[in-house]
Formats: sequence, structure tokens, C-alpha cells
Amino acid sequence: MARRRSARRTSPHWFSSLLVGVAAGLGLAAVGLWMSHSRIVPVPRTAVAPAGPHPAAPQRRTPPLVPRAPAPPRTAQARPETQSVPAPQPPASAPQPGPAPAPATGRVRVAVIFDDAGYSLAAAREVMALGRPVTISVLPHLPFSTAIAEEAAARGVQVILHLPVQPLDPTIPLGPGVVTVDMSDTAIDDTVRADLATVPTAVGANNHEGSRGTADARVMRDVIGVIKARRLFFVDSLTSPRSVAARVAREMGVPTGTRAVFLDNENTDAYVRKQFHELMRIAARNGDAIAIGHVGKVTAGVLRSMLPEFDEAGIQLVTVSQLVR
Repeated sequence: MARRRSARRTSPHWFSSLLVGVAAGLGLAAVGLWMSHSRIVPVPRTAVAPAGPHPAAPQRRTPPLVPRAPAPPRTAQARPETQSVPAPQPPASAPQPGPAPAPATGRVRVAVIFDDAGYSLAAAREVMALGRPVTISVLPHLPFSTAIAEEAAARGVQVILHLPVQPLDPTIPLGPGVVTVDMSDTAIDDTVRADLATVPTAVGANNHEGSRGTADARVMRDVIGVIKARRLFFVDSLTSPRSVAARVAREMGVPTGTRAVFLDNENTDAYVRKQFHELMRIAARNGDAIAIGHVGKVTAGVLRSMLPEFDEAGIQLVTVSQLVR
């Protein structure tokens, strides 16, 4: 009797537990079925990623029931950073717009004649060592006249005769081989030929002094006659505004040119540099110009220091034979 009473007391508790379990299972099944149909995804409860050395990026799932509009193609929309980028620039070496460039080398030309060679071989060699086309003018019958003429020609330096011609000032010493206005035609002819013999590599001539003799048309016709016979050229040093030397030479069909600038009337660096700038200005205006300086002065050294300036200006140094016409 005692056992039956105990069993009856405990049976309701067992039955109740069974009912609760069945109800819970049915509830979970119903919830799962409802969620699968509605496709509701629970939103993460924490908007801030948990602290830690390697926080995981939150994964977001977009409900397919609300489709997102497709993003426009990237090429159809300019990137903000490209809107402010300037247009491509040419390489640094490409020419940029600006003032007209200096004339190309060879378009503007200058010829520099170094007069009075013959007294010193060392002074003449300073000119020979310039390494640019220049012309050395050698006085006749001096101790180093022939030696300078031959060495200069061998080194590629143009040589001409520096012909002494009578000046207005009778006190100016001219040395041997001078042509004077009181000479006969034959004497002038002989003098010029003898002068050329001591400068055997001369391809032309210019006058040394001559403010009186170059103004005498007869004297100059005699001088130019010998020059023409030797097929040389003549440069008028223009020691007098009354000179007829260039005109007579042209009339006789001899190539000629006229001095534009004397470089070293004052033997100072500043003065000679100023005269070279004047030469450059005249050459740029006219296309070419002839200058006369002297061996044994500062002129060769100043020219050497100014060679980059000539190059930058597009002015070419040439032999004087290239400027006669």
C-alpha cells in the first residue's frame, strides 16, 4: 500500500516535465520555421568592435528583399584627384616658349686680327694657343717674322702681312719695308713683294698705320696690284676716315674687308672687354664684323676668358678671309 501511494504522488511530476519539454521543442521549431520564412537576420548587439589586439571587422549582410542599386561604372565618373592635376608638361629639355633664341652659331661671325707680330715669338704663341680661328698679322723684316709666319701656319692659324704704310705723323716709327707716297710705282711694287717674301705663308694683307698712304689712290692701286697678282685679299685697317684702300680693292676685283673695332687702344682688361662687347653688338646688328688687336697686350687673354660669352651669344669666331668679299 505504501508503494502505490508513492507512485501516484510522483507520476504527476513526471508527466508535467514531459509536457514542458514537448512544448519547448514545438516552440523552438515554430521560431525556426518563422525565421526561415521571414529571413530576418539578427543585428549584432554590439556596434563597437570588442577591444583586443586583432579586432575582427563586423560582417554586414544586406537583406536580399531590399536590393541595392548597382554602382555606376568607375570610368563614367571622374576621380576627384584627377580633376586638379595640371596638363602634362613637356620634358625639361624641351624648348619652352619665350624670347627669340640667339642666332645659331655660324650665323653671326667675327674675325679678330692680331697685329704687330714679328718682335716676339712668345707673344705670337699666346695668340696661336687660343684654339679658335683667329688671324695673326706679321710685320716684315723683323727677327721673328718668318719663324712666326711658318709656325702659325703649321698650327692652323691664318697669317697675313702687316704692311707698313706712311702715316700722317712723321714721328711714328714704322720699321723696314714701309710704303710711302713719294715712292715710284716700281718702288712700291718692289717693296710690297720684298715684304711678302719675309712672311711666306701670308694669304692676305692689312695696313700698318697708313693714315696718309691709304688716302692716296695711286699708292693703293700699286699696293693692291701686287696683292691681286698673288691672289691675296686686303683688309683696310681704316686708320683714317679718308682711306680709299677698300674702295680701290673692290674696283680692282680683290676681296676686301674693313676694320670695325680697335680692341686695345688702352691696354687694360676693362677697356679691351668693353671693346669686345662693342664688337659683339656690331656683329649682331650687321651679321659680321672685323676687329683688330695686337700681340703682346692683354687682348689674347681677355678673348680667351670671353669665349664662353661668344658661344652663349651664338657668335662664331672665324678667320678674316671668311669675311672679305
